[in-house]
Amino acid sequence: IEDSTGDAANVLFEHKLAVERIRAARKAIDADNSGALLTGRCEAFLWGKKDLNLVIERLQAYSEAGADVLYAPGISTREEISAVVKAVAPKPVNLLIGGASELTLQAVGDLGVRRISVGGALARMAWSGVMKAAKEMAEKGTFTEFANGYPGGELNKMFK
Repeated sequence: IEDSTGDAANVLFEHKLAVERIRAARKAIDADNSGALLTGRCEAFLWGKKDLNLVIERLQAYSEAGADVLYAPGISTREEISAVVKAVAPKPVNLLIGGASELTLQAVGDLGVRRISVGGALARMAWSGVMKAAKEMAEKGTFTEFANGYPGGELNKMFK
């Protein structure tokens, strides 16, 4: 459950309403026994509100309201990540790494992160290959970029 409104003038739902939304989702999940994993998501950093105290306060409230996992997309430094992990422990933290980063899976694991999201990064990588090949065909009339593709036989095995 995200807490952003989509309105640049008022980027986050009022704190009480944001918590009520998590609580309502928890109630619905528990009522239908779906076992769905409820992620409480504070989007302050994504909307330019780089206030770590606000993020931690919200994530702690979302945890208390029943979120299983806490997520603050946009945090990126070791200090920010470590502070969030410690603040919501023992609940797991999800981290967004959607672009190049000096952080490794091992490093974020050592900081206590238990889930990683890559956003649209894998799709952008795939489209990068498509666009390079299309540009080559359009501009040069050649197909050498195709040599960089993952082998069809290997894909068939993987999707079998």
